[in-house]
Amino acid sequence: MKLYELVGKDKTQGFSPYVWRARMALAHKGLDVEMVPLTFTEIPSIASGQFKTVPILEHDGDFISDSWAIACYLENTFPDRPSLFGGESGQAYANFFNFTSFYNLLVPLFQSLVYDIFEGLDEKDRDYFRKSREARLGKSLEEAHENQDKSLTTFQKQLWPYNATLKTQAFLSGANPAYVDYIMYGLFQWAKGVSPLVLLTADDPLYDWRQRMDQLYNGLGQVIKTKS
Repeated sequence: MKLYELVGKDKTQGFSPYVWRARMALAHKGLDVEMVPLTFTEIPSIASGQFKTVPILEHDGDFISDSWAIACYLENTFPDRPSLFGGESGQAYANFFNFTSFYNLLVPLFQSLVYDIFEGLDEKDRDYFRKSREARLGKSLEEAHENQDKSLTTFQKQLWPYNATLKTQAFLSGANPAYVDYIMYGLFQWAKGVSPLVLLTADDPLYDWRQRMDQLYNGLGQVIKTKS
């Protein structure tokens, strides 16, 4: 089993938030996986160019793309291993969380991080990234960077329901981590891998939650080193 991940100059620091969802899901299921690093412009070399983004999971000759599709594939293919969702209702809630977190959290965080991501890319990826991301943003990377503090503040304001939830339970999924936690954790791994921005204070319940997440699966998340 192989999981293709996104890297920049440092091939040991896979930074895609979506890959981290898949990576944690695989660990949750207790599955061994070979991580295969790719730069943005290398992604089309996989599976005859049928995919434009990672994660891509290769298993028994099949290729599965998209983090949500991978999670559902793992749940259905390995039902005898720990559940990612805890049943049908849990899967439905995780699907809802998947969509709401995109607009409420990922979009403002992306605008905060986009220039820092660019700075950490392999040189051959820079033209592609600039053109594609500036088209998405409707502004230059430098303009986005000028508004980094504003975007970060927007992201931080959107964290209140998750901080409130974690005042009464250890994980977003309850007493134990599940896929909803991996969706959120992927965002923090993304930021940690590309930027020195500080997203949380020690008073935030999410701060302690993230430390607990870092310890899961023999400290898997600690492979990402904090930027300075």
